[in-house]
Amino acid sequence: MTIYASVLPGAISLANWAARTNITEEAKHRLRTVDWLRKRDNNISLAARHFGLNRKTVRKWRNKFNQAGMLALNDKSRRPRNTRQPITNWKIVSEVVKTRKQYPAWSKYKIQAILKKNIAVSASTIGRVLKRKGLIDKRISRKKRKAAKNPKQRYPKGLKITGAGDMVQIDTKFITLLGGRIIYQFTTIDVLTKRRILKYYSSLLSKNGADFLKICLAKFPFPIKAIQTDNGKEFLKDFDKLCRELSLPHYFIEARHPQTEYLR
Repeated sequence: MTIYASVLPGAISLANWAARTNITEEAKHRLRTVDWLRKRDNNISLAARHFGLNRKTVRKWRNKFNQAGMLALNDKSRRPRNTRQPITNWKIVSEVVKTRKQYPAWSKYKIQAILKKNIAVSASTIGRVLKRKGLIDKRISRKKRKAAKNPKQRYPKGLKITGAGDMVQIDTKFITLLGGRIIYQFTTIDVLTKRRILKYYSSLLSKNGADFLKICLAKFPFPIKAIQTDNGKEFLKDFDKLCRELSLPHYFIEARHPQTEYLR
């Protein structure tokens, strides 16, 4: 490696040590480019062709090196310089914290209803304050999610499958045809007998899911007593409505738990 400017005793060893410890591999490549350029009378066009770069890039690397040395060839941090700081009024923060400590199980909406008598504050602002202050109890939040209105039915523990039709599973997958067109395969399988029915649709609309269910009900040689699906949109709305109209239990797998999708 060429060392530029005056050379003091031990400077070369010091420069080599710095190169090994403080310069990234990308910076070393840039340094080789600058070194090659300087040996050829700063011919930027020639260096750009030799390294497969554009002239603007070579010129930028050369200028950085000339201004601040080889350490300037390292990539700079891309972290935003001016990150947004919380600007919530301290009085609002104080009231939110005090109310939450008094009612630890209350949601941000209930806290907003209490505070709006004296303070105008949005529920989202209250939520951010609670998160920033570490005042969100995950156990309580989890219980509230479980108590949501119209919860999805999950596969009941202890349910035994002893006959054909006791449980059928329906799933979808996409297939890419020649030319890039995509179609969707709806597949149903009886858990016990492994009988299958397949049909292709152009989209994953819930009305297509409902249509496929009607076909399964008509074609299976035994009555379907329960259905299990994932949480895809094709098994919501029209599909789930049809299940309710037929009094047909519709069980969903746990969200983000694909390992529970199929019964073994």
